[in-house]
This record gives sequence, C-alpha cells and structure tokens, in this order.
Amino acid sequence: MNRVFFKGMKGGTGSTSIIANIATLLSQSHHDVLCIDLDSKNELCLHLGHEWQNQTGWTNKIADAESSWADIAFINEDNVKYVPYGSELANNFSYNTLLNQSKRLDIDHNSWLLFDVPSHMSLDDLALDDSDIVINVVTCDPACYSQIKKGNTHNQAYYLINRFNASNPLELDVYQIWRANLKQLAPFFIHFDSAVPEALAAKNVLINTSPLSVVKEDFHALASWLNNKRKSLS
Repeated sequence: MNRVFFKGMKGGTGSTSIIANIATLLSQSHHDVLCIDLDSKNELCLHLGHEWQNQTGWTNKIADAESSWADIAFINEDNVKYVPYGSELANNFSYNTLLNQSKRLDIDHNSWLLFDVPSHMSLDDLALDDSDIVINVVTCDPACYSQIKKGNTHNQAYYLINRFNASNPLELDVYQIWRANLKQLAPFFIHFDSAVPEALAAKNVLINTSPLSVVKEDFHALASWLNNKRKSLS
C-alpha cells in the first residue's frame, strides 16, 4: 500500500481540501483510496459529503479489542473510503497503534492511504516508514517562510505550495526563493481558486463542482507526481 501524510505547515494552508480532491481524483481513476483523519476537528469528512452529526471515528474504536476501526470506514458517492477522527481524545500511543494497524489492512498493495495530519502535530512523534510519502502543505506567506527557515519540518518531507497567486508580488518573491533553495519542493503548485470553499459549502470537492478549473489540472499533476514517487520508493 502507499501511505501519504499531508500536513499543513500552519493552520489554514488547505491540506484537508487537497486530500479530499486528490482522493476523489485517484478513486475516479480506479484506484482504491482510504482517507484517515488524524485531526480532532473532523473536517475531512465534510469535504467528502459526510453527515456532521455522525461523530463515529477511529478514536471510538482504537481501544476496543473486539472491534476494528477499519470496519467503520464510510464510502461516499465517488467511492472514496474514509475514516473520521471520531469523538474521543487520542494520544501518541493511539496514533501509532492506528498507523501500525494500517500496515496490516487486508487491502490491495496498490491502494492509497491518505492521512490528514493536523498542523500542531509533530511528525517526529509518528511511527513513519522510509517508504511513506510526507508532504508539508505551504502557502507563499511570511508565516510558512518563517517555519521553514526555523527548520520546523520533518527530514523526509516534501513541500507542496497551495493557493498560489502569481499576481501577488510577495507570493511570487517567496516562490522564487523556495524554488531556488528548497530541494524537496514539488515541481508544481496548486493555484488559488475561490471555487474551493464554494465546493465545501456544497459538501463536495472542486474537481466535481468546477471540472474546468485550472486547479483540476494541478491535481492531475499531483496524482502523477505521487505515482512517480511511489514507483521510486518501491
């Protein structure tokens, strides 16, 4: 299986919407996809059309030896499987129990497991494998620039720029600096598009609600890049 961890460099970078869109695109391309929300805000399921009243998630199952958290995976109309965070509090032990159990799921080895990691969580506290793909989602602003300069990142993480607006001089300057100095910077970015929050308001994803958006092509680039990374790691 292919495990990918998406983590915002700070709050509000849009990592959750990226996971929902790329999961939908992969599923529509006939890949098996399972999304797992590690964030107590439970926002991933809203992008995937989940009823917010249903608070059942992996944290409600992880301590129950008689049941499996994988059994409560939901499936939306795009055939994306997802497991919400739930309503219980998690700690490092339960997070790593989940990650270790995820490696033993009875699923096809080509399946994708996408994890939504909250911005406040340290990836160093998670039991990651060398074959895992870690992506720090950033925006071209002073806050993310500062975090990168401080070295507040995981040593095997790639950087993916989201909500890029080339008409903004500051963003363009930051992008040029990163492009010249960040070896782990993804060779593409996700453009800014106001249709992203509009899609969330419809409890859907942009690639469904705005199929002609340039951002859909960005997600195709991300899917292709992930496939190449998977092949190189295997």
